[in-house]
Amino acid sequence: MSEKGNIEQNFSELALFKVSANLAPYLDIDFCTSNHIALLDDPADKDLEEIRIGTLNTEDKELLKEAEALLGKPINPIQLNAYEIENALSRIYETSIDNDLFNEISLSSSSKIDFSKDRQPNLILQDILSVALQRSATDIHIENYNNDADLRLRVDGALHQVTTSLSPINIDRVIACIKILCDLDHLERKKSQDGRFSANYEDNKNSRKIDFRVSIIPGNYGQEAVIRVMDPKRVILDLNKLGMPKNILKSYSRMVNYPSGLILTTGPTGSGKTSTLYASVQNMVTRGLKVMTAEDPVEYEMKKVNQKSINEFMGFADYIRSFLRQNPDTILVGEIRDNDTAEIAIKASTTGHLVLSSLHSRSAIGTISRLRNLGVPNDNISSNLLGSIGQRLIRKICESCKEETSPNKETLDLFYDKPPKSKYYYGRGCDKCNDTGYNGLMGVYELFFPTNAISSAIGSGAPTSEIRELAAEHGFIPLVENALEKVHQGLTTLEEVSMRIGPKFPHA
Repeated sequence: MSEKGNIEQNFSELALFKVSANLAPYLDIDFCTSNHIALLDDPADKDLEEIRIGTLNTEDKELLKEAEALLGKPINPIQLNAYEIENALSRIYETSIDNDLFNEISLSSSSKIDFSKDRQPNLILQDILSVALQRSATDIHIENYNNDADLRLRVDGALHQVTTSLSPINIDRVIACIKILCDLDHLERKKSQDGRFSANYEDNKNSRKIDFRVSIIPGNYGQEAVIRVMDPKRVILDLNKLGMPKNILKSYSRMVNYPSGLILTTGPTGSGKTSTLYASVQNMVTRGLKVMTAEDPVEYEMKKVNQKSINEFMGFADYIRSFLRQNPDTILVGEIRDNDTAEIAIKASTTGHLVLSSLHSRSAIGTISRLRNLGVPNDNISSNLLGSIGQRLIRKICESCKEETSPNKETLDLFYDKPPKSKYYYGRGCDKCNDTGYNGLMGVYELFFPTNAISSAIGSGAPTSEIRELAAEHGFIPLVENALEKVHQGLTTLEEVSMRIGPKFPHA
């Protein structure tokens, strides 16, 4: 027994009471944790005239009155310390998990979901994580509803329901396991908490480390968790393998060889921006350049790259300022979110550094208006922006059930004035694609880089619409056109393009 356990056994008031899960139905766990109280007697015991309750403050009359009303019997407050109350609540609500179980999480490509009754919560979690990796899921959604608990996996950008042994009875204990893995407060249920943990995954006798990022929030019916799966197998560190069109790849590769300037990637969450940035950085490392990154957080550790995760003490702008004193060749900033970061990123690109970053805007050309909104002067944009690449990830038609089809007129009108003579395909649905008709993702890209005329227009404050017209005159191909090319190649569908990118003529 640990020293702490000996102290509790010999000196704790808690040792005088029979605290167990039988007490759980009488007081809600949220009421107990938020008020730091624990039930010590069974209200069903008819021989007891008073019910003893452990509390930090025996003089809190309002709290004691509320607890008495909930129990329907007089209560007798007992002074306990914070550790004793936490220990009691762990026993009552069975959120206490043996930490030794989590020294190593064992995930396997051969694991299956076990529906055995009373299965331990750590084993339920291992089943969930293993199945998520087997199905190449990017996110795991553990959701709490009224009298129901759900698990959904995001595969190829779409959510899929999975039947598991999760239930309203054990979901809190499974989430408690997740919190312990992340070293979070497993009794805190009123506030959101974020964390991360790692585990080894055995895949056909090969083992690799998987990182998981966790977000836990309180809901109407209990806690909910989303786990982001950071599988290094999905990280592409070669620009030639991202799937960029040849003309875009050629221009972008030339761009990342510049000694200074600002290059931006743009698109929504899950559009592959990090893959593009990492592949760009890897290209520089092979050329012997010093690269420093500030990320939120580091998603994949690269060799010979000085990577930093931002925190409450050091934000993006703070790290860039520090990097400038370290004499790097290239600086990667995870995201430009505010004026301070935009300003220092521009300064870094002005002083002879190549700066790579991401920006949330709907299109590559939209980075101009976004930078303006962040307070970057027009002349700084025109003189420092080398280019911006817009991207999305769209689903590929499953090759195992691919069939020719004829889109209806309404769908065709969303994309064409006059439909081209082209064959169209869809996925019928089969075992290999879980009856979705799609299997795998591919990138769709657009690349905007200012010519002399475009730079002059940006510097003079020309509106984005005018810049877009100029870019079209100089050969700019919008994202939707690249996506339609994939449709004509039989790789995806018009419905998928409409859902992920949007129609070319939305008011058709």
